[in-house]
Amino acid sequence: RSEAIRNALNQYNTQAAALVPPRPQLTWKDIVEYSFLGEFDLLRQSHSDVHTLDWTKPTHREAMVKHFKIQRAHEEIQRLNIEIRQLHTAIHDEEVKVNATIDTLLISDQPVRLELRRQWQKRAAVNAIHLYRLDQITSQASF
Repeated sequence: RSEAIRNALNQYNTQAAALVPPRPQLTWKDIVEYSFLGEFDLLRQSHSDVHTLDWTKPTHREAMVKHFKIQRAHEEIQRLNIEIRQLHTAIHDEEVKVNATIDTLLISDQPVRLELRRQWQKRAAVNAIHLYRLDQITSQASF
């Protein structure tokens, strides 16, 4: 299929050069960009030449795509700012709950408390690293 498109492209370029005035030559990249326009069914039934409109120009489309990517990035930052607070709260709540459980087991002298404390010390060390990073993020002016 792509070979047929390339042959048609070569034929177009040959005939476009022979016109007076000559029409611009097309590249494979141009064809791929024009396929973007083919995705709009309404344009196929239009009687106006949409190829002259600003939004059909590759540089304008690229600028629009970048603009919308930046908008999505700002939205993602807002979501992450919320999730950072939620993670910080979850770590704190877990610490309170586990320490209360260990204290309860200490009073009742349950042997499982030693294993729970050992496991919690490992997790608390990892949580401390996470909390340090979260504090770094929340101390930024943009947070």
